[in-house]
Amino acid sequence: MLRFPLKTHSFLIIALVSSLFIFSCADSSRRHFPTAKDGILDLRDWDFQKDGSAELNGDWQFYWMELIPAHIFEEEEVPHPTGLISIPGLWNGYEVDGKPASPIGQATYRLTLLLPENSPNLAIRVDDGQGSAYDIYWNGQRVAGNGIVGTSEAEERAEYLPQTSPVSPRTEVQVVVHVSNHVHRNGGFQMPIILGEATKIFGARDRLRLTSAFLAGALLIMGLYHMGLFFYRKKDTETLWFSLICLTITMRVLLSGERFLGEAVPFVPWVIMIKAEYLAFYLGVPIMALFVRRLFPNRFHKSGIIAILILSLSICVSVIVLPPALFSHTLPFYQILIATGGSYAIVVLIIASFKEEDGALLMLSGLVLFFASVINDFIFYLYHIGPGYLTPAGLFLLTFSNAAMLGRRVAKAFNTSEELSLHLEKKVIERTKELSEERDRTVEARNEAEIQRAKSDRLLLNILPKTVAEELKEKGTVSPVYYDSATILFTDFVGFTKTAEEMLPAALVENLHACFSKFDSVVSDRGLEKLKTIGDSYMCAGGIPSANFSHAVDSCLAGLEFQNFMKQIAESKAAQSLPFWELRVGIHTGPVTSGVIGSDKFAYDVWGDAVNTASRMESSGKAGYVNISGATYEIVKDFFVCEHRGKIQAKGKGEVDMYFVLSIQPSLSEGGEGKLPNEKFHSLKGSLTLK
Repeated sequence: MLRFPLKTHSFLIIALVSSLFIFSCADSSRRHFPTAKDGILDLRDWDFQKDGSAELNGDWQFYWMELIPAHIFEEEEVPHPTGLISIPGLWNGYEVDGKPASPIGQATYRLTLLLPENSPNLAIRVDDGQGSAYDIYWNGQRVAGNGIVGTSEAEERAEYLPQTSPVSPRTEVQVVVHVSNHVHRNGGFQMPIILGEATKIFGARDRLRLTSAFLAGALLIMGLYHMGLFFYRKKDTETLWFSLICLTITMRVLLSGERFLGEAVPFVPWVIMIKAEYLAFYLGVPIMALFVRRLFPNRFHKSGIIAILILSLSICVSVIVLPPALFSHTLPFYQILIATGGSYAIVVLIIASFKEEDGALLMLSGLVLFFASVINDFIFYLYHIGPGYLTPAGLFLLTFSNAAMLGRRVAKAFNTSEELSLHLEKKVIERTKELSEERDRTVEARNEAEIQRAKSDRLLLNILPKTVAEELKEKGTVSPVYYDSATILFTDFVGFTKTAEEMLPAALVENLHACFSKFDSVVSDRGLEKLKTIGDSYMCAGGIPSANFSHAVDSCLAGLEFQNFMKQIAESKAAQSLPFWELRVGIHTGPVTSGVIGSDKFAYDVWGDAVNTASRMESSGKAGYVNISGATYEIVKDFFVCEHRGKIQAKGKGEVDMYFVLSIQPSLSEGGEGKLPNEKFHSLKGSLTLK
């Protein structure tokens, strides 16, 4: 088994830890801020330019169930407060007349703020979380707020958006905050107001937005990239789960923190946004469980994964069906589920690491950092301590560890390749020595090699178009090519399965060979490209690999020749009282991408919606007819007699205009019979241009 040395593992782990440290340092500096006492916060000795920003924390005056206008506090006599309350914090359980306050309600907060003289231009930063709605007044002037503060759920409009606003730097400031909550399990002034020099506050906001946008963009790209990998290789389900992890965390980044989605679509109701935010967080657990188990299926018991899925998805359903005031109570339980599931995963990965299972240590390193970032977010949300939200950064580092695992596999592949190369080189030396001693055998072997090479070239040309085969031989790969317009033709024998059951295998193959050989001849004569046969189906295309303007006409000619040939076969078989096959032909013109797939057995193929539509033309056609789409008809209508079938329901396409190609236009055919094109036909075809 190939192993990375301990130094390599240590380096990767140190790199992951260092990366997490870099993310956390962006907003991890904490100072001893002055705190408010008896509703007064004295910052006269605080130097905003040297000491940085300050948080307006401490004991504020509290007016329960009152929304007192801010200008009242500028008068000589002000209302008597209900009491003092610690900010930031919840009002849940705050004693009013010996009774605990309900989470549902409204309140006024007041703080007298003393600032130093000659303060610089100041600004405040407020994260979301102040009940359901709030307004902040600075000396009677509203400077920030979310939603509409109300005394009932009907009057209130909830909103969660971070706020940054400049404020006047007076020596004494009355800060009044109105908060209402009628839709959430927690009410109160939950996030601190950060006051600082305006340039620093706005600069910190811009950096935070840039970081969040970068993380969202990076995770979105990774998610879509791995989703694409899964669609091309569906057995690698780990790419699907990893893609969904990236996409859910992307939604979490966009719905929380800077709340880009909230800003982009302010018309979306708050309840939908908060449900989406919870779901983006909650769905990460079952998806992560499926992802890790897919990587280490022998270590994670199926029963444990099922338990995680049942618990987590049940809570997700509660988020969908219940109002925020109820489903928000699931958060503590979900935190316990994450802690339990994460601990279980870490223990299992530790065991796998000791067993030296491939990639276990790298996955363990990434998962530990990701788990640590999630725990950090719990603590930050509940106690407002720590560097801030790091879950996106933790996932980014988990992605890094996954990339390291892939790099490890690539390294193993390279090492194996080098070993095979050395072994091959040794064999070549031995063989060269033998050939030098036997010159006659050298000449014979060389001639044989030339013969075999010629056979390989012929075989390759029989599999791939000439230009594609030349590119493959020259470069070792074939670049995919996009065509604005190409025509795809599908055929299928009607009643093939039933007839095949009545035929001997040798006779079945002989009949298929005769039909497809004729089709090959027609395709070659018409300048089309045969792509493949699947059972009794035949597929070819026009306009590739060499683009031309007549591919739609050439394909329709080929389709008519196919049908004429099959009708001749049918007449011959019927005369002998033998079963025969009828043919459906479907044709569509549109953009496609061509390329070569496979590494051992090459296959030249095309992809695109045009291929699917052509297949629907065949399956929606009629035995003995050439069925074409409206797009193809617009190109070939001057060349052929066509019958409009109307709009036909096609699977996955809805109603599609379809036409039967009956014959060549009499004026463009030999003898006016509509079977063989004449010189006028070819002249008109030569004047075609792409539309």
